[in-house]
Amino acid sequence: MQPAKVAIMRHATWTAIEGNSVAMEAYRAYRRLPGIVRAPARWLVAPRWHAACAYVVGRSGGRVVDGPFEGMKLRLSAVSSRHLLGYILGTQELELHGVVEDIIARGYRNIINVGVADGYYAIGFARRMPAARIIGFEGLPEHHPLVRSAAEENGVSDRIVLRGFCETHDLDRALDETGPGSLILCDIEGGEKALLDPSLTPALAQADLLVETHDGLVPGCTRTLIQRFEKTHDILSIFAEPRTAADFPSEKLPALVKLAPRTAVELMNERRTGVQEWLYMTAHARVGLTDGYGEHRLS
Repeated sequence: MQPAKVAIMRHATWTAIEGNSVAMEAYRAYRRLPGIVRAPARWLVAPRWHAACAYVVGRSGGRVVDGPFEGMKLRLSAVSSRHLLGYILGTQELELHGVVEDIIARGYRNIINVGVADGYYAIGFARRMPAARIIGFEGLPEHHPLVRSAAEENGVSDRIVLRGFCETHDLDRALDETGPGSLILCDIEGGEKALLDPSLTPALAQADLLVETHDGLVPGCTRTLIQRFEKTHDILSIFAEPRTAADFPSEKLPALVKLAPRTAVELMNERRTGVQEWLYMTAHARVGLTDGYGEHRLS
């Protein structure tokens, strides 16, 4: 999903602006300026940051430099290319790398990706899983041409179907198309609580799910999902951890971590508020989960 407005700058910075009426009005005035004016203004305010972003994007050629989707070509949105460089670095959601490899090893033939955003997972799984078909949902239409273009550049456009906002009947239709044993990958900024309800969509009981939960936006979301699926699924809970210099792909981009180590770490910051959590849930009818990701199994 598109990051919230508060997520395109350091959280502490946004909090300071939000708490000052003069600063908030100045920020609103800045947001009303045309892009041709805002772009140089951003460089003047944070030259080191934007120079680092330009270095990463330039040296990578727009390809993921590390992680399970290394080599994938991405066309990031304007916001992501300035503030979510973890996609290009291959460190985005680093905690899920083991889960990603597990998903690939399972060899799903159908993946439903709700919240495609920049296409990191939709295109990444399509590249790593040549037999898989991806049905993607993304509610922000401005992402669609970027994802389609990147899918073509990666040679997987024939296996990715891109649709708009996903409601219950849309998920029903997708599950009917794919049949039992599909994987659902869901990241919709709190909407998962309303969407992923087996009482409304019984076919969910036969699907595997990797869901990013957002208790900060929808209180109790994680606990609700666990209660809904604990009788039909094995559930692993995975928590985000702070990034360190050791996480940076220094072998691929050595200059940045040597010259500006703090900026290198900040580039991997995923701009999250609160404790971030994912639920990896596999239906009892499928092979059980392997351990080894550093998470705990829930009963």
